[in-house]
Amino acid sequence: MELDFTYCRAALRRMGQLACLLMAGVAADGQASDTLTLCGAPIPPYSYAENGVPAGIDVDVAKEIFGQLKVPIVIEIEPFARCQLELKSGEADVGFAVSDVLDRRDYVDFPKNYVWQISYVFFTNKETRERHEIHGLEDAKRNNLQVGIVRGAAYNADFWNMYPAQDKSVNEGYNSLLTPAADTATNLRRLTLNYIQLYPQDLLAGLWAAKLTGSPAPYYYADVLFSKNYPNAFAKASRFSNAAFPNIEALMAAYDEKLGEFKKTNRYKALFASVSMLQLAQRP
Repeated sequence: MELDFTYCRAALRRMGQLACLLMAGVAADGQASDTLTLCGAPIPPYSYAENGVPAGIDVDVAKEIFGQLKVPIVIEIEPFARCQLELKSGEADVGFAVSDVLDRRDYVDFPKNYVWQISYVFFTNKETRERHEIHGLEDAKRNNLQVGIVRGAAYNADFWNMYPAQDKSVNEGYNSLLTPAADTATNLRRLTLNYIQLYPQDLLAGLWAAKLTGSPAPYYYADVLFSKNYPNAFAKASRFSNAAFPNIEALMAAYDEKLGEFKKTNRYKALFASVSMLQLAQRP
């Protein structure tokens, strides 16, 4: 009997990760596996868990491409920082939506093709929106507003130049005007409570996070802070191997070719068209 372990790791975590790994074809002693483990942060509509099942554009693209390559996959939606640790150790083979920054190239490789591109804006709350006119990072810093961030996220160079790191023994090493959290949903809740006043995120991702958590339509500033491409990252410590692809590098090359082809299709474009209409119903 053929069994489907696509979501084995997420579904059986409470029963013990070892049993799940063994069923999925991963040896306990760290030997090669022909099942690919993917991890991604909860960033709807790109990746999230719906009734405990991974969903979103990243999930759909992964199922499409790795399905074409006939590679079975396991998907885990989890905090971004945890996903990064698993990519470093090789516990995860591929990470969704990982920024291509230099220090990450120490433990992951990036294909040429990115999965999607987004533009960041500042989400805020009613009080802050009425009191402050914010057009960018400089305005936020000048008004001494507290900015929520996702722990471990890269953002961009301009952001970190505006908010340089401090002593690692204080506030996890982040600037005193930054407040780290695990995910977008937590930051949106903190905005509602005015625990933070601003949160940089893709407009669509922020609106979808509010929708899925049942939160009121969030306030935001329309000015774009910066734009970024988001590829999937392939772990250098990966132990993936099968008859068609002897290592993760060979798999990445095949994946990159298939993704480049898929991005030219109407099916790829339809993934974004189906979710972007949400913006039209939300307040600026």
